[in-house]
Amino acid sequence: MVLSLATLTACAGNDTPSSSGGSSGGASSAGQGASGENSEKPAEDLCGDTAEKVKQSVTQPEVKKVSVTTGCSSVLVETALADDKSATAQEICEAAAKVAYSADTNSVRVIGASGKELAVGISGAKCLAAP
Repeated sequence: MVLSLATLTACAGNDTPSSSGGSSGGASSAGQGASGENSEKPAEDLCGDTAEKVKQSVTQPEVKKVSVTTGCSSVLVETALADDKSATAQEICEAAAKVAYSADTNSVRVIGASGKELAVGISGAKCLAAP
């Protein structure tokens, strides 16, 4: 379990929060059109309404943006939390986890204002706060 979480965290560390702003979760992911050509489609179009469900589930005012990343497998919650607020990040992660996990989505990451990962969760386990 620890190895799986460490691997997930290491892999997830390659995704950096987008600086595009807004709260619509406008992350993009490449999709393949009917003609076989790649086309840009919003991740929400490819991943269903996962981000919207999470946005409605997390009510803390520190939440700035919710998006889906890594081919729909991860929900990224960007916040205005300071690095020492990992307990609050864990609460946000738990709230998101209640609605985030589906066939494609199996992890939740909560990022603080500095870009530091403050909490992480995987399907079937409680969210963990950063030390």
